[in-house]
Amino acid sequence: MPLHKTHHLIKSFSTPTPTPKSHSINWRFQIKQSQLVSQVSSILLQRHNWAPLLRTLNLSSSKLTPSLFIPILHKTKTNPQVSLSFFNWAKSNLGFEPDLKTLVKLARILIGSGLAQESKPVLDTLIKAYPPSRIVVSAIRDCRGTDFQSPVLGSVLECYCKKGVFLKALEVYREAIGYGCDIPIRSCNALLDALHLENEIRLVWCFCGNMLRNGVLPDTYTWSTIARILCKDGKFERIVRILDMGEDSSVIYNRVIDCYSKRGNFRAAFDMLNEMSIKKLNPGFSTYSSILDGACKYGDSKVVEMTMGSMVGKGFLPKLPLSDCDNTIQKLSDLGKTYAMDMFYKRACAGGSELRGSSYGCMLRAFSKEGKVKEAVGVYREMLEREIEVNENCYNALVKVLCKEDPSQEISGLLKDIIGRGFNPCALDLSTFVTSQCAKGRWREVEELLNAILEKGFLPNSSCCSSLVEHYCRRRQVDSAIALHNKVVKVNGILDILAYDILLDGLIKERRVEEGVKVFDYMRAKKLLSSASFSTIISGLCQEKELRKAMKMHDEMMKLGLKPDGKTYKRLISSFK
Repeated sequence: MPLHKTHHLIKSFSTPTPTPKSHSINWRFQIKQSQLVSQVSSILLQRHNWAPLLRTLNLSSSKLTPSLFIPILHKTKTNPQVSLSFFNWAKSNLGFEPDLKTLVKLARILIGSGLAQESKPVLDTLIKAYPPSRIVVSAIRDCRGTDFQSPVLGSVLECYCKKGVFLKALEVYREAIGYGCDIPIRSCNALLDALHLENEIRLVWCFCGNMLRNGVLPDTYTWSTIARILCKDGKFERIVRILDMGEDSSVIYNRVIDCYSKRGNFRAAFDMLNEMSIKKLNPGFSTYSSILDGACKYGDSKVVEMTMGSMVGKGFLPKLPLSDCDNTIQKLSDLGKTYAMDMFYKRACAGGSELRGSSYGCMLRAFSKEGKVKEAVGVYREMLEREIEVNENCYNALVKVLCKEDPSQEISGLLKDIIGRGFNPCALDLSTFVTSQCAKGRWREVEELLNAILEKGFLPNSSCCSSLVEHYCRRRQVDSAIALHNKVVKVNGILDILAYDILLDGLIKERRVEEGVKVFDYMRAKKLLSSASFSTIISGLCQEKELRKAMKMHDEMMKLGLKPDGKTYKRLISSFK
């Protein structure tokens, strides 16, 4: 190569290329960002009391962007609890707003470190802010370049299931499988449970088929769930196929035995029991109690005695079965075996055995949950005679089942009695019952029930009292309506807006404006004002020539943006003349 060309080439390499000013600024900014990431990460990992030190760095929401936060997460991931604490601190103190990428990365760090419980608030924020499709894509990108798949996918799916949003859970599954990702069997089981809970049986079978086609191997829990669904449909032959496949699960055997026993097919139930023993699956108390419960249901004394004999032999019952009825009754009630439970209860009574109060509570709850109202009421009356008190959950179960019954004087009387003893019923359950009573025109019973609740200082559902107030006003019993409202106010309760409008209208029609203003003031305090309530009270004040007060109300109405429609407003304005 000629000398002059060599000299030119050397010069071209040695002469620096001019750098644009914007590139220089960007380069310096990146260096400052890297330094800040290192400073923050070092403080977080090396100091216990890191918050005051971070404040000296003058961090702010404008400085702490997701692009800065993610490298900090990466450097502090060896201590995930610190990463989470810094995340929460940044949100609370700096107004940091995490983006999709940040939330996914933090969730992965926490879940991957065994902090599944701590990741729940992060997952909740994630699913509230972003659709499933974007979460899946972000989770896949977050693990790009690594040898493992994101645990976030399964956790997000489970999170949706727990919230009852099974369609979004299905979307996560479909998107993830579409990208070639594996979903853990635990997460698939959660989705299976969610679909079954919603009685989406067709979707259950479609989902099971898709799992198998995509290589997701069912575990024992999967098969037991499938068996539970098949038992519910009475398709025992299909469950037997599962057992024939070699899935020797005591859970599945128990379900089949329970189903046979409920149908009175004790020969098949005992055959299954023998199979369990041969396979050394150790049938337990619940297995035998299923057969015993079925035998009690069908009154098969031979099977009852044979089963009890086996249970004594296995040590599931004492040698003298009636010597410890309390323990047996409580165990049977927990399993929902109410026929067997009732048999032990009756034998205990016949034998003069005194049961503990807790046993009565268990029976009351079990009968109520099974919808056996007659038996539950019988236990409740026995408790009253013996002056036995049980915990609130037991009474709650009774109230729940009573409120589902057709309204009657007996049911109302029982509810009043329970409330009178100081038990505060579930407002939603009571609302259902009162609504049913109102529909049947049983107003006296509604009145007595609500008075019992309010006199005890309990707060009923607003719709309960509202229906009765509207009834009073329609019958021009405004005094009764006001008296009921005063009781509602005493317990800091409210009526529905419509009921208030009707009450105000009734008061103004009777020219009881002063009482109307008091009701209106209470509505204002509870932020329940409406265009109708303003129009009614303004008209009433104008009738009483209280024009200054009426005008003040008018100005408040306009300020709140509650101006009525044109026709109503024109009529209202004419009242000032």
